[in-house]
Amino acid sequence: MATTTRGSMLMRKGGACLRPAVRGAARNVCVRATPLPLDIKKVTPVGGRTFVRVEEIEEQTQGGILLPDNAQEKQTAGTVVFADPEVGFEVGAKVVYSQFAGTELEVEGSDHVILKNDDVVGVMPTADAKDMKPTGNGILLEIEKEDEKTSSGIFLTGSTKEKPSTGKVLAVGPGRKGESGKVEPLEGVSVGDSVLYNKFSGVDFEAKDGTALIVIKDHDILATLE
Repeated sequence: MATTTRGSMLMRKGGACLRPAVRGAARNVCVRATPLPLDIKKVTPVGGRTFVRVEEIEEQTQGGILLPDNAQEKQTAGTVVFADPEVGFEVGAKVVYSQFAGTELEVEGSDHVILKNDDVVGVMPTADAKDMKPTGNGILLEIEKEDEKTSSGIFLTGSTKEKPSTGKVLAVGPGRKGESGKVEPLEGVSVGDSVLYNKFSGVDFEAKDGTALIVIKDHDILATLE
């Protein structure tokens, strides 16, 4: 089970909680999503933004064990409520988005988030991240496995392993709008290519079978490898 680090954001129904960064602090500091007046039934973002209803965080395991705040992570998945017609995903689509992106709102008792279109990482047709369809100029990679030992046979610990920066392209986004207003397909990479990418970029995911994945932008690819 993933655990959050000190000072990280935790999503709960009704808003986000910020764990105290000061040693000995008594409790989490909760920052609620901004509640809108009850008579507001529709929110229409402007300026290239998407409106998403946040999926509720699981507060207990499948075995019924309640999870404390420090074992819950901020939710980064939801259902599209509003999107531009040409953005590449539709109302009702299940999407994942960047962890610290957007402005959180509470509408009719449910948590929502307004995101820049570029902050939507991908569309999830299934619950498996391997099936993700990247948006815009995003590219889904299967990360090359870390070396477990050096060339001389010395086993590496987690703290001494170099973060991989090579991977195999699993899916390519539709592209981004050019100056003409039309979507321009990505060039230079195709599904199946092996690539070298900027190691400090991207959003990490894990597939159901444990495969390490990452979604990066096309400009973070440094080279193709053969």
